[in-house]
Amino acid sequence: MAPKIQQRRKNKRKSIIELLPDMLTSALSNNDDFIITFETNPDDGKCELHVLRGKLITPCMLGTLKNRVELQHDEGSTIITRDWG
Repeated sequence: MAPKIQQRRKNKRKSIIELLPDMLTSALSNNDDFIITFETNPDDGKCELHVLRGKLITPCMLGTLKNRVELQHDEGSTIITRDWG
C-alpha cells in the first residue's frame, strides 16, 4: 500500500470584492441598510474597511447624512436616489 500523502488545504479566503455582491443582494432583499466605510487609525495610519448590514439608519440619521453629502458636493460627495419597490 502506498503511503498516504497529506496535502495542505489552501485556506483561500474570498476577497471583500468577491463577497460584496451577495452581501448587497441579501441586504436589499431584506430591506436592510448596507454601509461600506473605512477608517484610518490616527496612531499607526492603518486603514480598515467596514461593511455593515442591518436595520441601522433611522429617518433622522438618513436626513443628516443626505444633508452632509449635499454640503460636501463641491468636495466630490455624491448621492444617488432611486425609487425602490
